[in-house]
Amino acid sequence: MKKLAAASLVAALVVPVSAMAAPTVNWTLWSDSSSGTTMQNSVSINVSYTGDTIGMDPNPVFYNVPSSFTSAEVPNTPGSNGTILMVGGAATINGFHFDKPVVNPYMAMFSVGQGGVPVSFNFQDGLSFTLLSQGPGNWGGGLLTPSSGSSIVGYEGNGVIKFTGTFTDIRFTTPNGEYYYGATIGVSDIAAVPEPSSYAMLLAGLGLLGWAMRRRQAAPARARQWQQRQP
Repeated sequence: MKKLAAASLVAALVVPVSAMAAPTVNWTLWSDSSSGTTMQNSVSINVSYTGDTIGMDPNPVFYNVPSSFTSAEVPNTPGSNGTILMVGGAATINGFHFDKPVVNPYMAMFSVGQGGVPVSFNFQDGLSFTLLSQGPGNWGGGLLTPSSGSSIVGYEGNGVIKFTGTFTDIRFTTPNGEYYYGATIGVSDIAAVPEPSSYAMLLAGLGLLGWAMRRRQAAPARARQWQQRQP
């Protein structure tokens, strides 16, 4: 019974840890340069892109250095799901639009700029982000540098950034011209926050388990004391 109780306790501790493993990112599956689909928490989401583009390319070669596009939080690259190709050089406001609100979206960027020719993504609406990974890509390079809170500059930069919050639109400009670079967008499933009652039940269960184990440990001692008192 002691082994069974110990196993139950281990299981109670292991399950929450395994639940913390990073879920796969659902990178947008593009059908063309303006429309695609993704999914978050089993909800299908239509994604559209407007702005500067020279097309969509599903070639996975853009992500052939996986370490530049993955991290503890993002375990997979966009692969062959497609990437929007851009050349920039205008004041056009580009944008990814979700037909339903999404939480904490990711953007993968490849070949942003080149040696001596920087390219910047300037995000609109005061949008801030976190740089999760960067490094070399298919054409070498590897430098992405956050600038002024809402911009990121690349010199043949490759990597993934994260926007924290709930969004229907990610808008940005690419005022520097360069042939060519690209980006795509994705989301991952968001774990539900346990209700306070769930925590209370867990604590009560652990308390009951501890009491039962102490009671079983005390029983042999009481039995020995009773035997020693017998004539």
